Amino acid sequence: MKAKFITSRKITAGRVALLVAAGLLVGTTSAHAETTPTPTPSATAKAPTQYQLDRAAYKVALEAFISNREATKTQFKATMATYSAARESYHAARTAIRTTFKAELALAKTTRDAALAAATTPEAKLAATDAAKAAITAATAKRDAAVAALGVAPVKPAKPTLGTKPTPPAKPAKPTN
Repeated sequence: MKAKFITSRKITAGRVALLVAAGLLVGTTSAHAETTPTPTPSATAKAPTQYQLDRAAYKVALEAFISNREATKTQFKATMATYSAARESYHAARTAIRTTFKAELALAKTTRDAALAAATTPEAKLAATDAAKAAITAATAKRDAAVAALGVAPVKPAKPTLGTKPTPPAKPAKPTN
């Protein structure tokens, strides 16, 4: 039994070798290319569809919107920087006017108090009070004139409107079969 098994094994190995050799020969002969070229379809440009035209127009409009938005933002930032500087300057001037006014009021009060302390008659006390009232009226008039000369407070610029973003074109419906 052993002899038959070895013999059939050798036969099988021989058959396998034969099949491999036949496959190599057949495989190399069929690998030759045709010498006549196959005609290629001509590259004719198809006309763009309406959707493609709309999409191209949308892209152009979107680019214009974006550049307009960026330019508007840049201009608004510059305007806000100018406004901020003007506002700081205005408030500094108002603070100086307010400080001067308070100092003049304090001086009028101190002068009145000293005059009232030194006054012995009612006429002297009345004169000290009238002088203080005149000093306060003068300080108030001076303050009002300085505020009027300063002008109107700067107005905060309005936030710009960026316009409406263009809407993309609607995709065409796919045909159903």
